[in-house]
Amino acid sequence: MTSRPPRPESARAAAPAPATAVLGEPGAPRHAVVLAPVMPRWDQGAFFRRTAEPLLASGHRITVHDTLSLLREGDDLKALADRWAGHLASAADAPDVLAGNALGGAVVQALLTHEWTHRARVLLLSGPTVADEELNTKLERIASAVGAQGLSTALRLLEEAVRGPATPAHNGTKSPQPPCPDEGLAGRRLSTGLRLLHDADVRQPVRDFPGPLLHLYGQRSLLVQRKHLATGPGPQHHLVGIPQAGMRPHADQPALTRDAVARFLGAEKS
Repeated sequence: MTSRPPRPESARAAAPAPATAVLGEPGAPRHAVVLAPVMPRWDQGAFFRRTAEPLLASGHRITVHDTLSLLREGDDLKALADRWAGHLASAADAPDVLAGNALGGAVVQALLTHEWTHRARVLLLSGPTVADEELNTKLERIASAVGAQGLSTALRLLEEAVRGPATPAHNGTKSPQPPCPDEGLAGRRLSTGLRLLHDADVRQPVRDFPGPLLHLYGQRSLLVQRKHLATGPGPQHHLVGIPQAGMRPHADQPALTRDAVARFLGAEKS
């Protein structure tokens, strides 16, 4: 008796394929894996391009994943992290650098319980380790606006929360992104993704992580701040605040951010 092959719908539900962009030379000797922040529309890894230079210069190829592309209905942060763990652990080569921005950074920190991550250097860009009531409230205000006031208003609130001090404010009459046919999907990605961070707490995996770890954050951030980040007790864990930067230090101060990443990567040679 032979078993029936699974229906295509079942196969896709069991193993969703991540959305991915690749930067650098495919044959580079080292591999960096990056998990993206919450974004209403996947930007093909563009958010990371200004940070990529030190990694590319040190012989890494970079695989940037849309963190929300493995999300299923009903997931919490742990369920999403577990799914990413299964996908990344089955890859042909373990990452030499494991990086994450915002939600992607929270997922990366949750992954640090897995031994295959312990040979990697971990780079976090405004990736919250713990969400307090203040952060919960700010994230929920933006997420709730999607349904109550529409995606354009939610995007304006998000931009106000993440923009750096040198970034011009929107005047309230214009959406940061123009409407498009996938507006419903974009709104669901934004609201669901932000809510995954509610009450996030991945302090223990970070404290127990034995390898090099760097948190980069904007000193002027109105969303994820220094108090939302944690490190372990060892000398290989570092927190670096980028001056005159908001939630996106890699966008607000790209040169300072690249310098900090280069120093972190070069520390293994000193």
